[in-house]
Amino acid sequence: MRVLNYTVPPEYDGRKLLHFLRGGAGCSYSLVRSLKTCPGGILRNGQQVRTIDRVHTGDQIKITLHDTPKPLEQCSLPVAILYEDDDLIVYNKPSGMACHPVRNLQQGTLANVFAHHCAEQGIAQTCHILNRLDRDTTGAVLIARNAFAAAALTGRVEKCYIAVASGTPDPVSGIIDLPIGQPDRSDPHRMVLPDGQRAVTEYTVIARGEGCSVVRCRLQTGRTHQIRVHLSQIGCPLLGDLLYGGPQEWIVRQALHCASLSFVHPVGGNPLVVDAPFPQDMQNLLDRCEKS
Repeated sequence: MRVLNYTVPPEYDGRKLLHFLRGGAGCSYSLVRSLKTCPGGILRNGQQVRTIDRVHTGDQIKITLHDTPKPLEQCSLPVAILYEDDDLIVYNKPSGMACHPVRNLQQGTLANVFAHHCAEQGIAQTCHILNRLDRDTTGAVLIARNAFAAAALTGRVEKCYIAVASGTPDPVSGIIDLPIGQPDRSDPHRMVLPDGQRAVTEYTVIARGEGCSVVRCRLQTGRTHQIRVHLSQIGCPLLGDLLYGGPQEWIVRQALHCASLSFVHPVGGNPLVVDAPFPQDMQNLLDRCEKS
């Protein structure tokens, strides 16, 4: 259970509580609906209140977030925590770990690790993963610990990736704006398709090695395998990326790491940047490029 307290500012004086909740407090419509059905979900100056009631400058608004997560198996595998507070947690996900359980994989995912962490803290929380990474992609993964934080941050997290590609993109910086689709739903392979979903990747080459380059990527969209597909499409597949034709000599999985996340905290309002250290296999490639 998470309790959030607000003071109504002058600009909401005389307006409906709903307007303040949606604007000043940043609640989603679905969260407001759920709060209305919970006893004590929304209080004004300590009293139950309707969302159509008017609020005034200085009123104290208290919302209580109740969470009833679905049962999830726990996993005690150690995963580094990069940042943690009452609303958020950022993990440095290792290679070989999926983010979410799926039909044939109910254990060993990051969500299972999160469930174990919550159990150790004596709390039960739903796992809201806001930037899912492919199983063999490493780096920062942001989890919202309640529905309010999840709604406030959805689509508002800037992700910076570091990739090591075969060859060097030409030009060395630019924007790849090519739609991505999945020709066969039974095959994980994606490709550039005219009728695919729009996908936009900003990239910059930041170092070069013998036969490879280090590329910083920022995503304007979040399509599955987006960086892998886009760099492969321009003739520079990621090292180790067997699915998209990357060479296998120096690394046994796609050379892709989510190096940092930037966002504004949903409760405190302060900007945050969380950096994720590189795993050893990626660090070896970066060192190789620096020495070339």
